[in-house]
Formats: sequence, C-alpha cells, structure tokens
Amino acid sequence: MPAISDNNHFNGSRRCRNEAWRVRRLTGIGKIAVLFLSGMLTSASMPPLDWSAAAWVALIPLFWIASEQSTARAAASGFCWGLGYAFTGFYWLREIDPVIPYLIAPVLALFPALWAGLVPGLRRGLLIPNDVQLRGHAAVREFIPRSALKTFFYAVVLAAWWCVTEGLRARLLPWNYLAVSQWRNIPLLRICSVTGTYGISFLIVLINLTLVAALKERFRSVKTPTGFPQAYPFYLSLLLLLAVLGAGAYGWRPPRPRAGIEFSAGLVQGDISQRRQATAEQALEAMNVYLKLSYELAARKPGPDIIIWPETATPFAYRDTNWLCADYRRRLTELIRAAKLPLLIGTIDFEKLPPGAKRLPGITNSAFWFGLDGRPASRYDKIQRVPFGEYIPFRRYLPEWMIRCVDMHRDLVPGKNFSPLTILPGVRAGISICYEDVFEYIARYELLNNANLLLVITNDAWYPTSSEPDQHLANCVFRTVETGLPMLRCGNNSASCLIQPDGRISACLFTKTVAGRTVAAPEIRGRRAGVIRVEVPVVPELTFYARYGNVFLGLCWLAVLAGMTVTVLNWRRRKVILTAKFGEDRARSADRK
Repeated sequence: MPAISDNNHFNGSRRCRNEAWRVRRLTGIGKIAVLFLSGMLTSASMPPLDWSAAAWVALIPLFWIASEQSTARAAASGFCWGLGYAFTGFYWLREIDPVIPYLIAPVLALFPALWAGLVPGLRRGLLIPNDVQLRGHAAVREFIPRSALKTFFYAVVLAAWWCVTEGLRARLLPWNYLAVSQWRNIPLLRICSVTGTYGISFLIVLINLTLVAALKERFRSVKTPTGFPQAYPFYLSLLLLLAVLGAGAYGWRPPRPRAGIEFSAGLVQGDISQRRQATAEQALEAMNVYLKLSYELAARKPGPDIIIWPETATPFAYRDTNWLCADYRRRLTELIRAAKLPLLIGTIDFEKLPPGAKRLPGITNSAFWFGLDGRPASRYDKIQRVPFGEYIPFRRYLPEWMIRCVDMHRDLVPGKNFSPLTILPGVRAGISICYEDVFEYIARYELLNNANLLLVITNDAWYPTSSEPDQHLANCVFRTVETGLPMLRCGNNSASCLIQPDGRISACLFTKTVAGRTVAAPEIRGRRAGVIRVEVPVVPELTFYARYGNVFLGLCWLAVLAGMTVTVLNWRRRKVILTAKFGEDRARSADRK
C-alpha cells in the first residue's frame, strides 16, 4: 500500500507540473495575442478607419503587461505590440511588393520594444522604495505605490520616452506617429505650433499610463483615508488634456497676416496609373491627359493665375534626348504661351554637374517652374528620397542577392537647397515632393528661408487601392500648424486640396454633401482639374515651433535623463546597502570560525 501511494503521489505531482506548464503556455500565448491586437487597435485609430478615440486606450495592455515583467520580456512584449501596429498600419506597402510589410514591420517594432524595455527598470527605480526591493521579488510583486506624485512623474518620464523613440525614427520614417490618430481634432492640433507632433503623442501616452494606474488601484480594491490616490495622476492628465483642448478651441488662433496676397491656383489631377517603365503609348497618353485638362483649365472664366501639375505627371524626363521628351518640351512651351500662365510641374531630371566633371549626371526628382516664355526658370530637387524606391541605403555594403530583390535600378541624387521658388509675385513656395511633406524639418527650413506657402506635389498612384493616400494626407496636415503656413497640395490621383494653418482642409477638387453642407472630400480619387483660391501672408509670423524647433522633444530627453538618473542613484544605494550587509555577514561568519 505505501508503494502504491508513493506512485500515485509521484504521478499526481507530475500532472500538476504538466498542468502548470500548460497554464503558463496558454497565458503567454494570450498575452501575445492581446499585445498584437492592441497594436492593431492603434493602427485602427489612423486612416482609413480613423477610430481616433482608440488611441487613448490602445497602449493600456502593453504598459500593464510590460510593467510587471523583466526588462527582456518587456522588450519582447513591446516588439509583439509593434508588430501588430506596424504590420497593419503599413500593410499598404504590399502594393509595391507583397513581402515589404513583412520586412518593415520587425524594423518598426524595434522602437516600441525599446520603449517597453525601459518600463520595468523605471518602475523599480521611481516607484518601489529600496527597502521593499531589498526584501526580495515577492515583496516587489505585492507592493502597491502610494505616492500619486511619484506615479505621475513615472508616467511623465515614460510618455517623454515614447516621444524620444518617435524622434529616433524621425529621419527614417516619421509616418503614423501616435499624434496622427488625432489629425482631424482641430483644437488639439493647435498645440503642434509649440510642441510639434510630439506634444500630442505625449498626451496620448500620458492618458494611457495614468489610466492604467487608476484601474490597477480599483481592481486591487485598496482604499486609503484619502480615497484612491492612484486616480489622481489620471485626473491631472485629464485636466492637462482639457486645458490644451480649451486653449486650442478658444485661446489659440493661427497667425493672421497683417497683409496677404491672394491668387488662384489651377490644380490638375490627371489620375494616371503608375508607369515608371512606361511604353511610348502610355507616356503619350499621360501627356495628352494633362495637356487637355490644362487647356480646359486655362479657358475658364475666371481662370487661374498659375497651373500646377503633380509629381512626375508624365513618365519621362523633361530634358532627356529622345523624341518623346523633345515633343514634351515643345508642347509644354505651346501650352504656356497659349494660356499666358506660368506652370509648375514635377519631373525626372538630371543633376547639374560642375564644369570639368568626368562622370555622368545623376537622376533627380524635381519640380520645375516655367515663366511666360515657356522656359524653366527655377527648380527644386527632392531632398528626402524614398528608401528602396528612389535609392538603396548602404547599397555598397549589401549582398548582391538582396539588392536584386529590392532594386528599382536607380539611385536618385538628393537635392541640397531649401530655398523656396517664387511662383507668382510675392508668392514664395516651399516645395515638397511626394512624402517629403511628412518630414517636419523640410517645411521648417523652407519657412526659415522665407517661404510663405507650402506647396506639395505628389503621386500616390503607386497605391491605387490601399489606404496610403489617406494616411499621406493625415501625416502632412501637421506641417501647416507647425509652420503657420497654408499648404497647397496637387496629387496625381488624390488629395489635391488646400490646408489652412490651423489644420483644416478648406478646399478640394472633390466635394461631398454632409448634413446639407458641401464639404471638401480629399479622400475621393479621380481625374479632375479645378481652381482653388489661396491667401498667403506677405511676411509670415513665425510660430514658436518654427522659430525654435523641437524644444519640447529636448525637454522630453531631459525628463528621460532625470528619470534614469534617479533610477541609477537608487540602484547604487541598494548596491551600497547590499555590499555593507554582505561584509557584515562575512565578518560574523569569520567570528564564528
């Protein structure tokens, strides 16, 4: 009987161990699923779904889970969240190549992983006293923060750290920051004139984190004589958000020019399919479409003061030597002289080499402005090229098989000049080509070089059925609030519109009726030409952001450094205590011997 009992005990223990392992596995899978889904929820807060309210709660699972894990596991949790966010938010890249979303998602997921990896360390350093940590893991796990001030500081540091991680990818791909979820929230957008997009991202993260603290306190049902202290940081965050919204709705107004210049812009949206390797017939069709729409536009009464074409409206270089390009130049000159209007187009061209250069000129993605004589008088060359679309980063260091997978057989030469183009008397347009309008530094540098209008020419025909054009528009709206300048956009197949300095889309080639009112409909794609009335300031009034740049991001860096400094100092104090205790134990042991 005892032998049978021992065997049953052994089998029961083994079953318990197996069940425990199964529970841990299912719990781990469940956490991964929740993290991935909450990342998807964040991307759903942006176009095309525009569930903007979701952004204010979408980080809760990530912070809740990561704050109770080790550094490595927290980073892995951030990576899982980032995969859900990046894969769904950038799935439109499949229209370039089906494999790209699978390649770019892990790269972008590294940034939330970097953020989450710091969460548990800062929690121990900022919230948990040294005496609790010295009592061991169980005491740390059971500890409940009682200081609302420390909790709020902890949340501020982590919100600042999120902004820092967004800033770290600013020159890589500043697309779909958390702030973009609020692109239609005009009162909230206005904080960007001071903080840039990082101010909105900061508020979103702060609300998420302080809400977690309040919810944890409620779930644990721990009451104190002062109520629920961990709800106070959440109330303070809400108060800060309401103050920003109130200032945006009633206190802040976009700079109004003391004197303005008005002109009529004729925008031509040809809706030509993507034709980078176009045949002669396709190139001629594109040219015929844009010329026909331009002649019709010039014949209108009242007509435009200038005609604007989008990026690479026709799929050949303006100054190339073949017969198509010669015909293109001739017909453009005829258009300008017949219409008696200046023209701005996007075109592929070649860099200007210094005298005596012994190499072939590189290819540029350029904007040409033509005067009334039909000749190009000034140009802008695209500065921020599209990685893997217009050049391959680190081409010389990559293996040949990898280059063959992504090579588009050209590396465009970047421009270097931020000077605006004078497109009409007194109208100085800071040009952005394609996705340059999502890079804040380009618009700001052009403003500081005396631009009084932001002019975007783009071609989103690469993405005929996906959400890319909608996201592109949402990401560029912030440039108007940051600089205080209006933005005129001319697209090949979408979003040819006028955006005011407060972020409102006030005019568009396409409109729709909503509640009996006619409103701009930049999401409608199609072929159309139209005239939009634009007012620009003679002398722009610089916003705080335009004048001083990313001061707020610098403050975020300082907040993170302060939080890390406190964490390191607390760690050193624990180390001193442990060292002293270890020395005492050794001394006692020696005395006993």
